[in-house]
Amino acid sequence: MNATSKRFNFVRVYSFPSIQLNHREVLLDAILRQSIQFKNDTEQPAVEFIKDWISGKEMFAFQTSGSTGTPKQFTFARWQLQQSAARTVKALGLTAGDQALVCLNTRYVAGKMMLVRALKHNLGLTIIDPTANPFETLPTGYQPDFMAVVPLQLATLSENPENHPRLNQMKAILVGGAPVSLSTVNKLQELKCPIYETYGMTETLSNIAIRLINTPSKSHRFTPLEHVQVRTDQRSCLVIHDSIQKEPLITNDIGEVHSNGTFTWLGRFDNVINTGGIKVHPEKIEQVLEELLSQFKFTLNYFVGPLPDDRFGQIVTLFIDKNELLPENIDSILAKINSLPSSPEKPKKIALARNWRLTETGKTDRKRIISTVSGSAAELLTLS
Repeated sequence: MNATSKRFNFVRVYSFPSIQLNHREVLLDAILRQSIQFKNDTEQPAVEFIKDWISGKEMFAFQTSGSTGTPKQFTFARWQLQQSAARTVKALGLTAGDQALVCLNTRYVAGKMMLVRALKHNLGLTIIDPTANPFETLPTGYQPDFMAVVPLQLATLSENPENHPRLNQMKAILVGGAPVSLSTVNKLQELKCPIYETYGMTETLSNIAIRLINTPSKSHRFTPLEHVQVRTDQRSCLVIHDSIQKEPLITNDIGEVHSNGTFTWLGRFDNVINTGGIKVHPEKIEQVLEELLSQFKFTLNYFVGPLPDDRFGQIVTLFIDKNELLPENIDSILAKINSLPSSPEKPKKIALARNWRLTETGKTDRKRIISTVSGSAAELLTLS
């Protein structure tokens, strides 16, 4: 069989001869012939990946976003992508004919794996530009069964009650890329559709574990997917044993593995702050602050990180996006933080950042923000 007949046999096997790309029908044959005119830069990586997939390409390169370090590239075989997609589809109970909505950046692993799940398992495929509100431009009659989102998108969707009927008809929603805020999780309890927070990264071909974060069956623990086992090393960091990987993957994610194989994610090893010889986890502090700061009605972007200090080596610092904050907002934040009891985990300073940087996948770029604040005369407020 020559390459051309192999490609067109795949198109005939796939249940859907076309996809929806930003609300226009695009034939798979046209993708193979490379006769698609792109409306913007976000369409090209999706179409190029689909062309490679239905052409039978065997090796695929994936670029990390750089949110936890220098961007890197990893290469995986087609069979690895297929098995990763299959176990997610199985865990979520998806079946051929279900409608998949792709609203993530398809330059990166989360978006690309959504394409693989749809193409490999005959899901209807609708691709739209990644925006804060994925439902904003959807046709009235279109009902997705499955989608993957980042926390910002999920928060936007859940905040508007008009989106709830459409959300409640979905089979499953995946959310990943960053922790889901407490305020969003609380809002999700109004929804019936199962929403799963994911654990994974580029090196694991997206999620290798999920946890339900709404409905009465919700859990604080991640459950590994089929053929995945997790343990911890001497640093208390997670080590992933996966049947589709040649070797165990040693991560920088601090966690606790439970007797039934589930695990709890506690934070990043490379985010740990050493203040006066005491090691504190910023993610734990952020959870405490979220309960405190979620009472405000104004939008607040923040994270906890270190700043250098002559006496303590590092001090716990609350980094806040200053943009659109009024002086009275800042006064309210100061009062709330100062009301906390004294402890090594209590922030000692607030850094008001003017340039709130994000990665291409929409994550807060902690390292760049900290570097910018450390290297400039940023506005620093001392807490009591």
